[in-house]
Amino acid sequence: MLLFFVAGIILLASLFFWGVTKAAELLLPFLSIVSYVLIILFCVVVLPLSLVKKMRLDLSKYALIMSNVLGVTTWMMAFLFVVTYFGFWGIFFSFLFKFLAPIAFIGAVFKGSWNTMGNLMLWITFTYGMRFYSQWVLTLGPRMNTKGTIIDVEIVE
Repeated sequence: MLLFFVAGIILLASLFFWGVTKAAELLLPFLSIVSYVLIILFCVVVLPLSLVKKMRLDLSKYALIMSNVLGVTTWMMAFLFVVTYFGFWGIFFSFLFKFLAPIAFIGAVFKGSWNTMGNLMLWITFTYGMRFYSQWVLTLGPRMNTKGTIIDVEIVE
């Protein structure tokens, strides 16, 4: 009975990973294009508009959404790379240590896959950069110094 239970768990895990791999192969080209567009929008639109005080709350929300889309793309590319080059053991260690993207990045360096390494480096940087930006923009606001006067360094009201 235990043997059937273990076989069923292995079968379900295999079907899950097969399905995730097929979904990632299908969606990754589209998400790659979307990710580059989001990076350009973030640099060209969101960052300059953060000088306007009234837009900061909305910009923080948009940056967080952009960060999540980039995170999904990063995860899919890292998953596909690890499955392709390292197979089951790569996925096992990735989920064991909960570091899928860094393991894929290091693997891309050792395998000489410079395109994958560059994409992962760019997407990881912007994913966490957008998340930190979102939190930072929320903390901006009228700040008070020790004397009780408001210090405000905003450029555009």
